[in-house]
Amino acid sequence: MTPHIEKFGHGGDLWTAEESLGVPRAHLLDFSANINPLGPPDTVWQGIRDNLSTITAYPDLKSRALKQALSTRYQRPVQNISVGNGAAEILYGILRTLQPQTVGLIHPCFSEYAEASDVVGAKLHGVYAREEADFLPAREELLDACEQVDLFIVGYPNNPNGRLLPIDWLRVMAQRLQARDRFLLVDEAFLDFLPGASTLLPHLEEFPNVILLRSMTKFYSIPGLRLGFAFASPELTVRIERELSPWSVNSLASVAGIAGLQDHEFESRTVQWLREERPFLEKSLQGLPSVKTYGGEVNFILFRSTTPNLQERTGRHGVLIRSCAGYPGLGPAFYRVAVRSRAENLRLLTALQQAMTEEGMTCRTP
Repeated sequence: MTPHIEKFGHGGDLWTAEESLGVPRAHLLDFSANINPLGPPDTVWQGIRDNLSTITAYPDLKSRALKQALSTRYQRPVQNISVGNGAAEILYGILRTLQPQTVGLIHPCFSEYAEASDVVGAKLHGVYAREEADFLPAREELLDACEQVDLFIVGYPNNPNGRLLPIDWLRVMAQRLQARDRFLLVDEAFLDFLPGASTLLPHLEEFPNVILLRSMTKFYSIPGLRLGFAFASPELTVRIERELSPWSVNSLASVAGIAGLQDHEFESRTVQWLREERPFLEKSLQGLPSVKTYGGEVNFILFRSTTPNLQERTGRHGVLIRSCAGYPGLGPAFYRVAVRSRAENLRLLTALQQAMTEEGMTCRTP
């Protein structure tokens, strides 16, 4: 079985962090989960409050209203859309649908790709994105791998480093795989944070072997509700939905999703926040001794530090960061932090300074 990424499991596992650190989870500021700190938007809260009574009835088995809202927002037919209890449920449903024997991955990447592949007994074919290339893989290695796998899963942008592959690379990968009647799954869970980024969404008719996976959990700050969706050809969509649990999208999650999709002001505020806070946090991290950051564009930052046990040290100061020790291609010196509000980012920097000072290092104030 594929091991868990780290001793705290996934990011956001405050319960395990509490047990391991001895710090009450209510006192932990969580930088280990990449959740939008501006949300949930007021429209989502209001929608939930107005629809609390719906929990006394079964939700719509076909999630008609949610799919229609997604269709309107992304200008795709309802027949191209499947919805589920978070993007992770759909990911596992896709693997069960396709039953690949070999899955291609770009390391480092989101741990659930390997976990879902393991569940269906698929072997992994890894292409390693090298540190010296700022964690961008070699194009020819990617294309060669497309000749050897049944399914290639690409994080776009990739987690944990936040890099986007060039869109023309994705197009060529889709072409190579389609020529062999194989599939490309593009995980766009964080793409809403980059509204100007290119996507294969307008080209689904050209590439019926492409599946685009999306999450509403991160952007709208609803990880406790869970909501994800996917775009694929009508034929693939029908097959994927057969592998998902009935009523997997509950009534309140559906309401939250519809409200969020219609809140364009929240989208604008989020884009402006990220435009200001990400450069601030990245530059501040670079000002810490023996810290190296790696280029990315979204709401999290990958960095390397020579301070040992940095996750535990910052945790004891009430700040939880993500250890990347278990990611193939990384190691115990690598960490990931979310971008949060200015006040919270300053608290993170203070905790890092304290942790490094304990190690006998002098830190510059950002």
